[in-house]
Amino acid sequence: MTNKILKRKPLALILAGITASLFSSWVQSATPPDTLVVAKNIEDVITLDPAEAYENSTSEILNNAYSRLVRRDPKNPATIEGDVASTWKVSDDGKTFTFTIRPNEHFPSGRAITADDAVYSLRRVILLNKTPSFLLKTFGWDSKNILQNVYSDGNNVVVHIADSIASDLVLQILASAPGSVLDAKLLEEHTKNNDYGNGWLRTAWAGSGPFSIQTWQPKQAIVLERNPTYFGDKAHLARIIFRHVADSSTQALLLEKGDVDVANNLQPDQLTKLLQNKHFTTVDTLRFTQIYMPLNQTDVPLQNVKVRKALKWLIDYQGIEKNLLQGQWVEHQSFISIGQPGALTENPFHLDVARARKLLDEAGYKNGFDLRMDVENAAPYPDIAQSIQSTFAQAGIRLKLVTSDRRQIVTEYRERKHQTILWHASGSYNDPYVSASDFAYNVDNSANSTNRNRAWRSNWINNNINQLTDKALHERDKAKRIAEYQQLQREMWKVAPFIHLFQQKERLAINTKVKNLITGPSDSTLYDEAIKQ
Repeated sequence: MTNKILKRKPLALILAGITASLFSSWVQSATPPDTLVVAKNIEDVITLDPAEAYENSTSEILNNAYSRLVRRDPKNPATIEGDVASTWKVSDDGKTFTFTIRPNEHFPSGRAITADDAVYSLRRVILLNKTPSFLLKTFGWDSKNILQNVYSDGNNVVVHIADSIASDLVLQILASAPGSVLDAKLLEEHTKNNDYGNGWLRTAWAGSGPFSIQTWQPKQAIVLERNPTYFGDKAHLARIIFRHVADSSTQALLLEKGDVDVANNLQPDQLTKLLQNKHFTTVDTLRFTQIYMPLNQTDVPLQNVKVRKALKWLIDYQGIEKNLLQGQWVEHQSFISIGQPGALTENPFHLDVARARKLLDEAGYKNGFDLRMDVENAAPYPDIAQSIQSTFAQAGIRLKLVTSDRRQIVTEYRERKHQTILWHASGSYNDPYVSASDFAYNVDNSANSTNRNRAWRSNWINNNINQLTDKALHERDKAKRIAEYQQLQREMWKVAPFIHLFQQKERLAINTKVKNLITGPSDSTLYDEAIKQ
């Protein structure tokens, strides 16, 4: 199976070619006109396998490297359009979806994309049973029934779901990373010890999207190159380089010098300075990404609901937003993001030390207790953490801050070793269930659970919350469904071991030569094939 696009080049060779083409003045086109260089913190990338990856940075990469049965309209992420599938139909009972594969579409090897490839890919997610599998388990799938629920019928992919749920939700999930269509033959060639090629695909590519994943070096860069065999509109750019730059001041300097075209993580003062120059502008988007604190229920004080409520009253939400975040994050205290159907925009908590002290006294912690919080070492997390440490101390909570890189924290979080973390989450599709299934639903808290979402990671299980989540999932009437999600949010405020703080108002800083950069509310809505320079 030989094809140019599958011959992966060393990162050093790629970057050397780019460096050699740089001009001395940023006023000129410092990076080549066919290449976009993005400065971004990509520490959280730990795998490139769509059946395993569940981190924010990876979502954008996979969204541009893999096709799915259906995808989100780049200009309207709430709308679903065909991708590998040209058409689809839904049975009257809402339980069977039949997708017809487009003819004459190929993988880079030249082999036609078939219904069997799509079937293999969906089954593989369930059989591998990695973190993202919980999305497809929404359909009632497991290792015992997946073969009878997902199969091919000639040129069609037939998908059965256990219970009737909103059709829009089904399509939104299938348009997410776990729905990526992989080259089944290529994966079979790289399978070892029945791992479905996972060991190989963690650092490789087996897709058919507008870009190929050319190479990835952790904490250095990820390089995408235009896929000439892509069946849709060909990408204008020949190459996109996601260059790992964790420090925001370094990002700003690289953008000013012309070494990068886009900076993802600049601070307010850096943006203000940069925008004084006519050669730079911003692309602003309210994202589904949120900053929150998970409270691990293996920690004895955090098991007490009054302690959890007290902590929610010990944060200066408004002061942090105004003085530290300065327009880049907005206060939002619900696990369902603004912009998703049914999201509550009221913020019931504010800094009230007296109320918090009373709750702690009632819980038996009049003198407070010790608590460790892991904090990412990139802005804005350290500043937020220091503010929380200060206000927690006013009620006797001795908060120890431990800073480390994003990769280390996510590994600890997945292994349930934290007490609390100042962390982030981003819904991968535009439906409230994406957040509810992650934060609220947990029916098996054992170490062997197959649903390792954020509720599981914090060792939290609540039967009433599970019932409310399940009820909203199976409601097909849109108005009733929204009302049920609003009830769920109010119940979560009362009992959940999560403190939701802020929602991101992303401001991407770009060189004005960059055209057609379309952003969206989540990383899984970012499509880069239209970008020009």
